[in-house]
Amino acid sequence: MSYSSTGDNNPRNKYSLKLLGVDKDLIGEEDYEVVTTNYGWNGDNPHNLNFTRRILAAEFYNATRAHPRYNSSAWADLEKHPDPTRKIVAFLDVDTCVEFNYPSYGGKWWHNIEENYRNNTHNYRSVLDESCQYIIKAATSPALLANSDSRLVLLDCSGAKFIYLRNVCKHNRSAYANNDQVITAYMSTMRRQSADKIGLPPPAVKPIDLTAIERWHIQTCEKRKYLFSFQGQKKGKTRETLLQFKQYDDMYINIRSQRRYARDLLKGANDTFNYKGNMKNSYFGGAPKGDNLFSYRFSEILSAGTIPVVYADDWLLPFNEHVVNWTNCAVVIPESQVNKTREILLAIPDDVRCNMQKCALEVWDRYIADRAGWVRGLVRSAVSTNDVNMIKP
Repeated sequence: MSYSSTGDNNPRNKYSLKLLGVDKDLIGEEDYEVVTTNYGWNGDNPHNLNFTRRILAAEFYNATRAHPRYNSSAWADLEKHPDPTRKIVAFLDVDTCVEFNYPSYGGKWWHNIEENYRNNTHNYRSVLDESCQYIIKAATSPALLANSDSRLVLLDCSGAKFIYLRNVCKHNRSAYANNDQVITAYMSTMRRQSADKIGLPPPAVKPIDLTAIERWHIQTCEKRKYLFSFQGQKKGKTRETLLQFKQYDDMYINIRSQRRYARDLLKGANDTFNYKGNMKNSYFGGAPKGDNLFSYRFSEILSAGTIPVVYADDWLLPFNEHVVNWTNCAVVIPESQVNKTREILLAIPDDVRCNMQKCALEVWDRYIADRAGWVRGLVRSAVSTNDVNMIKP
């Protein structure tokens, strides 16, 4: 749900619509093969490629290969024998997903890399520079171009603009920039969704494991202690504004200095400030932007069956509207209206809030909990960009 202060966007006028669930069925989705290129890990000598492979990229690659419609030889076959009757959703088998903090926070850029895929590369920028040639090679391949409905999906996990793929590859980008068969999945970008852009969920570094009873409580709309909770480092105007809500018993706000919070960030087993317990006891959880537009909290909040409250103007939420209708699962509040958070959340009727919690947990289970969910969501997002008439009413 998104809000502004006037007109039909007023929160007290937003709740007559029936929740429609997480996604819709796609007609013809089963006609697509899921493939990877054969330039790197899917090639003849995958360990000889002068490339790092981050743990996150490895999880994604392995999940792609485990997809029920994956065809390991399709790319090589189609390059030799382009077939306009075959439709594919393709992913690179080289790493473009330079993400620093998964599965553990706070390391240097070379941390979180698979042991068998380390090399002497001096910086992450050189890894991305190297990937450009493979992006162009795939985007101009007859395997992709043979069928105009085929799609190549690129993963861009960077939070900084200067290492977005479109900027790293800017000198050669013209080779694929105008190709509407190429889609980039961004973890952090300020531009709204378009045909060549979809959202990529941030990985949950500290997911919250719910017991069977806690999951049942979400389905039966059991009461929780807090309307809203947020705890984290003192960073930025939004977080400072949230401090005003400490006066309310139903708003749990715990903002610490970076030094005091660091031990929880760096050690995955630590939960010094009971982050997980408070999240499981909250209907809504704050997900303000940090150094980047995205927040790892966004996914962690979903894992608790809690509704994310996003404060990150123009952040491209994960996947696209054909896969997840985020209006049913999250609340998006403009950064200029943080001080209205409690008013907005109290205006949401109990039955709508309960359905939003169910939706949040369903999205977590289906699309975000693991990389198999990422693949599922990205394939569906890519397929749906071809023709909105594919979506069942």
